[in-house]
Amino acid sequence: MPINHQEIIEEIEAQIRRLGGAFDEWIVGTAKDSRGPFFQRHREADLGDGLAYREAYTTTAAEAVVEHLVTYRGLAIDRAAAPEPGKIVFVYRRTSPESEHRLQVTGDRLQGTGS
Repeated sequence: MPINHQEIIEEIEAQIRRLGGAFDEWIVGTAKDSRGPFFQRHREADLGDGLAYREAYTTTAAEAVVEHLVTYRGLAIDRAAAPEPGKIVFVYRRTSPESEHRLQVTGDRLQGTGS
């Protein structure tokens, strides 16, 4: 269910505080669909990276959340994971190289290119 962009900011910031680490250890982006390949890879790889997402009312509101988190909290933007703008705002903590490898392998398997 979509929520106000200010509520999304508050919930995401609370999530980051709960899981710990500095804000600049986290990545933010937007996506069109929470059932897309990016989210599937994260769930299947079970990275423990604190992936969280919320749906905004509009893509403009979602971009406002991203802008706030980048400008005022220092999060990095991930436009490659879900290159098309959308109403879903996601955050996750940067992972270790080993976790990133698990994510890539899982992604290859989902696309039918891995073993």
